Amino acid sequence: MVSIAITAKGQVYNKGLDRLSSEIRTAFEKKYASTSEENWVRVDNSILISFRSGDEYYDAFFDEKGKWLRTETAIRFEQLPKNVQDSLKTGEFSSWQKGSVLKVELPGAAENYRIYVYSKDWNEMEVNFDKSGKRII
Repeated sequence: MVSIAITAKGQVYNKGLDRLSSEIRTAFEKKYASTSEENWVRVDNSILISFRSGDEYYDAFFDEKGKWLRTETAIRFEQLPKNVQDSLKTGEFSSWQKGSVLKVELPGAAENYRIYVYSKDWNEMEVNFDKSGKRII
């Protein structure tokens, strides 16, 4: 639920899906058949639906027409692909403290990883990598 705090800070969440358009509700239910604890909020031009499936919490983003845009899940650093871990340990952010880590699922079965890093003087930066460990700017 880390991305909720960062993405939609200060926004008011709506409990349940009943006040969403039928297009968004249908698209969500088709993609995620078994969920609980659904909440949603409008973020810019998209709808963020936070939910639980099993023991995991997710944030799924849909456009106004119900098209799925991405899903974010908080993971541990150790769950990152080895290539991404290696890039963070030996690359330009090797001396930075690692914070929250998100797995970002995208259309077309693509996955990216978002990591929040902090410099020694506590400057925060969001860095993104693909599965191969290449930084995405």
